Amino acid sequence: MATFDIKELAAKAHFDYVGPAFPLWWQNNKTKLVLPSLKNIGIKLGQKYFTTLTLSYNGKQFKFPNEPLISLSLSKTIVETATVGKYRKGMVKEYICTEDYQISIRGVCLDEDDLDSYPSDQVDTLKKMFEINDALEVVSNPFLELFEVRKLILKDIVWDDMAGYQGVQKYTITAVSDQDFYADLKEKDRTNFLTT
Repeated sequence: MATFDIKELAAKAHFDYVGPAFPLWWQNNKTKLVLPSLKNIGIKLGQKYFTTLTLSYNGKQFKFPNEPLISLSLSKTIVETATVGKYRKGMVKEYICTEDYQISIRGVCLDEDDLDSYPSDQVDTLKKMFEINDALEVVSNPFLELFEVRKLILKDIVWDDMAGYQGVQKYTITAVSDQDFYADLKEKDRTNFLTT
């Protein structure tokens, strides 16, 4: 059985990574270019991390293969209104809401025991999970837990080509965070008071 580094393979698959041309330089500098570990996850927020991810739906669990890369972003909706006045600079900004987290999950499917065979079981697991048209619960992921992301809705999936690797399937999933919505009765009463 051949030995390989799953993190290096994922980096090659998703970042078009090519090893350095100068082996002596690489030997002296490779520690500077290694992806961060989860040990410092509380300190280095905003960076990409390798980590396991398991989602569940109606009691059935779906584990992402081979530690995918997870990144997330968050935006606010702010309305900017121009002001009138010859000497006034700037605009009036009105905060409307904070949107859902946008999440990108990138990884590779492969069978470590048989690198020549297509990883159809792992691809099928991801395919079945993507066919669920509802929120999936995050079972275990310390990175997402830092941001209190406990539910995901899968929006897009891309099956990329892997030239030269017949037993590897690259994928990218785009998801958004989800949370339960509860109507606020105080807000309803306040709105009714203003309209009467």
